[in-house]
Amino acid sequence: AIRDSTTHPDFNLALRKLIPGGVFHLLDLGCAGGGMVRSFLQEGVEAIGIEGSDHPRRLGLGEWRRCPHHLFTCDITESFRLEDRSEKIVLFDVVAAWEVLEHIPENRLPGLIQNIVHHLKPGGYFIASVGQTPDVDPLTGAVYHQTLQSKDWWLAQFARHGFHQLNGHPFRTQDFVRGNAVGIKDWDPAAGDGFHLVLQLESTRA
Repeated sequence: AIRDSTTHPDFNLALRKLIPGGVFHLLDLGCAGGGMVRSFLQEGVEAIGIEGSDHPRRLGLGEWRRCPHHLFTCDITESFRLEDRSEKIVLFDVVAAWEVLEHIPENRLPGLIQNIVHHLKPGGYFIASVGQTPDVDPLTGAVYHQTLQSKDWWLAQFARHGFHQLNGHPFRTQDFVRGNAVGIKDWDPAAGDGFHLVLQLESTRA
């Protein structure tokens, strides 16, 4: 969260191909420095970011001083509610999560997915990268990647909440914000280091 404020224009462009008219609202979970949120705001897209760590906010890192009304801190596995000025829940066309899911303990995932459902329009999209490599601090023993599971396992978790995998989407590997195999700093899904989820929520709700 301290080091990252990623932007990726290729993702912004590809997302406009996915959504007719290119007009949408976006929620970025695990937004770190808020770089992606600000990049969409500059393009006229209403975007909100939520970060679990309070370090970027406290230290004024990344875009937190420039976008104080669009970046928030909370535990995304606990129940939360984003409201507009009339106290109505804000629904988004797209919820994104880059390098987030694998950090969540398995028993906390249902709450996170339910939060995504609550803030996503029927027929809306959830787009994420999921790392599959262990990440442990050898000095402290801290385990950063808490849930390392297959793509099929993750698809099953989201299917329980009304999501299905979207086939024929416009995203190429290099379009994704993380896991795009661009340069030496990001992992390549072809090497088995992770994968991407492009999911769509059912168009009707119970």
